[in-house]
Amino acid sequence: MIRRRIWRHAMGALALAVAAVLMTSGSATALNGLPIECTAAGTVLFQNSGSGTSWQLVGKGSCQGDLEGTYFLDFTGAGTSDSLGNCDAMQGGGVVPVTNLDIAVAATLTNANTQLVKAESFHWTAPVTTYPIVTPFLIQKKGNPVGAGVFFNHIFVQCLNSPVAQFSFSFFP
Repeated sequence: MIRRRIWRHAMGALALAVAAVLMTSGSATALNGLPIECTAAGTVLFQNSGSGTSWQLVGKGSCQGDLEGTYFLDFTGAGTSDSLGNCDAMQGGGVVPVTNLDIAVAATLTNANTQLVKAESFHWTAPVTTYPIVTPFLIQKKGNPVGAGVFFNHIFVQCLNSPVAQFSFSFFP
């Protein structure tokens, strides 16, 4: 009996808190705290030189998660790292991590229903990561962490530029 009463009070307090948040926001903006999750296909191109590696990314896909519907995703990115990871190691032996990855990404999310566009600018960064198998990264916006992701673009650990890549990432707008 006492457990039931405590449970009822807890559920009532939770419902009241949710209602208060929704009433003060006036719209779906109360849902801005939810992450947007994206998957895409595209390319990861690199050029390795003695001073480091330059990266170029292009991708298209879809995103969802903030309860505002599905988005069509288009993005491009360009950046650098100190090395090319295992692709460098294959030339000289040993395992080499990718260090200081920093790719500036410009993304456009177009709401599939309303056609409204959200523009996002990120930096996909990793002090230490791997390449070419799977490359995990953090997502930063104005120097603050807002998400994380991974890209994958080589089958059988081939270190050649390839027009085939998969991206999966999640961020808080």
